[in-house]
Amino acid sequence: MALRLALQRRFSKATPLGLESGQAKALKESVAGVTNTVKGFSFSAFFEEKHFWQKANVGPFFILLFFTPSIYRSFKDWYWTRQLRKLSTEEIISDRYEWLKLNMLKDEVEAELLAHIPQGGIKPLELGPALPP
Repeated sequence: MALRLALQRRFSKATPLGLESGQAKALKESVAGVTNTVKGFSFSAFFEEKHFWQKANVGPFFILLFFTPSIYRSFKDWYWTRQLRKLSTEEIISDRYEWLKLNMLKDEVEAELLAHIPQGGIKPLELGPALPP
């Protein structure tokens, strides 16, 4: 797309500074037409019964009315998926920090215990003689 726009700009007619090109003028007129249509729209006139059933283009209205539950459900699913994905990421990061903290404490305890081992090692604990008398 960028290449297409670059080629279009490269091979278009040069317009002197201060003058508008034909494309820019057509785009401005088209945007002005759309804004005038939107500004001129009146809900009370559109939904007036005679105009609504005889003159108005009601197709988009009924399509919107028909698809509103689906649009709402899709938006709701998108929103909660996004929120839960973000929460899941935060929980994973939190769990990793908790795991790291616990393992660091475990390593410190093991290092301290290894420093206090007697020279010959730890003798096994015997509660009585190995053989009966």
